[in-house]
Amino acid sequence: MVFSKTFSASSQCTLLWAFLALLPSACAVHDVDYNTAPAIQAPEHFSALPASSEEVQPPATVNNNAPWWESFERPALDTLIENAFPDNQALAQAFARVRQAQAITRKTGADRLPQVDLEGSLRDSWEDGEGQESTSAIGTAVQWELDLFDRIGSAAESERMSAQARKAEAEAVRLSLSAQIASAYFGAAAAQARLALLREQVRLDRELLGLLELRLESGIGTNVEVLQQQSRVADSESFIPPAEADLRVFENRLDVLSGRMPDGLDRVDPNETLTFKDDLPPIGIPANLLLRRPDLQAARAELIAADAGIASAIADRLPRITLDGSLTYSEMASFNGPVAAITGLFVQPLLDWGRRKAEVERNKALYEERLAAFTQLYLEAVEAVENALYRERRQREFIRRLETRRRILQDTVNETEARYAEGVDDYLPVLSALQELRSVERDLITQRLNLINIRITLHKETGGAMSASTAPDAQSKTEEIKGSRRP
Repeated sequence: MVFSKTFSASSQCTLLWAFLALLPSACAVHDVDYNTAPAIQAPEHFSALPASSEEVQPPATVNNNAPWWESFERPALDTLIENAFPDNQALAQAFARVRQAQAITRKTGADRLPQVDLEGSLRDSWEDGEGQESTSAIGTAVQWELDLFDRIGSAAESERMSAQARKAEAEAVRLSLSAQIASAYFGAAAAQARLALLREQVRLDRELLGLLELRLESGIGTNVEVLQQQSRVADSESFIPPAEADLRVFENRLDVLSGRMPDGLDRVDPNETLTFKDDLPPIGIPANLLLRRPDLQAARAELIAADAGIASAIADRLPRITLDGSLTYSEMASFNGPVAAITGLFVQPLLDWGRRKAEVERNKALYEERLAAFTQLYLEAVEAVENALYRERRQREFIRRLETRRRILQDTVNETEARYAEGVDDYLPVLSALQELRSVERDLITQRLNLINIRITLHKETGGAMSASTAPDAQSKTEEIKGSRRP
């Protein structure tokens, strides 16, 4: 149905602007749930921690807002991570996606406002080569869909929540980047420690080889003992090239994560250690993961976006009213002056063979899919924290037992060397004890690196703080998600 009225007096244009000023309030046909939660009840605490553990409710003296990597107390690591954020290419891609989503949100939201164009025309006509009529006009044209049932508004809200999801995903990339840099940093430190240990082992093995050769020259030792020690030296030296390769791989990784070309330079101090505080970081309760983990925040925003999509699809089945207006100045043979026009178009879908209904059903199914994905991600997040907590406790116990074995083996080496020097035993027990000791010493470096990586994983899985700014609480987070629905 089309209804229109044309006016030709300049004063009548006031009617157009008065009509446009009547901004009707949109009547939402579907309420978007901004307090959505996973379809599963969160446990009261992590089973890997006692309910009374201090890590569940951290003491007031703990700075929960400090960047998580500062807990390792490595200024060099802090600098690497903070300098990497502006130059990392993966992070640049993530923030570019945020800007794309924000632009789409503005584009969709703009459809709720009147669209104004400048129009002009010039027309000359002849009849049988005689006479000439010239008509010209210039003015503005306005088109506006009255979003009575919030169809466009809901679509814009869906895009806005998608933009929130892209922003949260960018934070997830930042968190992952910081964890990768920390892992590469300590990986390089472990390679440096392994190289230092291997070089020291080679030095000691060569000294012992020299002593055995002197014994052989003195007629005390045997050629077999010398050959066995030569094999020991060669074995120790064979571990050095892989350790050097590991160091270069980790250093190259640090360069790329920092947005630089690999340059063959070492940025990790050769004297760096693999020790850190035994205290666990503040863990909180499983429900806190919904506020702290950016990937869960992204999944939640996508879920709300799907809910807003349902509202838009439902509104698309309801009547739509569009207003077209124009104000032009015309010059023609019969009339010169302003002309104002308003046209109202009313459309009610009657027969679309189920297309719009199918779109509603599709959006509802999409919501169910994202709710299941959100719930699954939350389950996996709780699982990851539980696993990291349990693995760290068991890893510390494993390292303690390795340390005990190393001390026993060191005593064994000392005893076998003394017995060999006294001529009680041959050289084979010394060689066997040394081989076991060297293996445990190398393994200790690997296991200490594994412990650090477990702690890094724990920080990542609990959504470790990214900056020293105040972390948002539940209320402020909810307000941020709701925001303003009007452009």
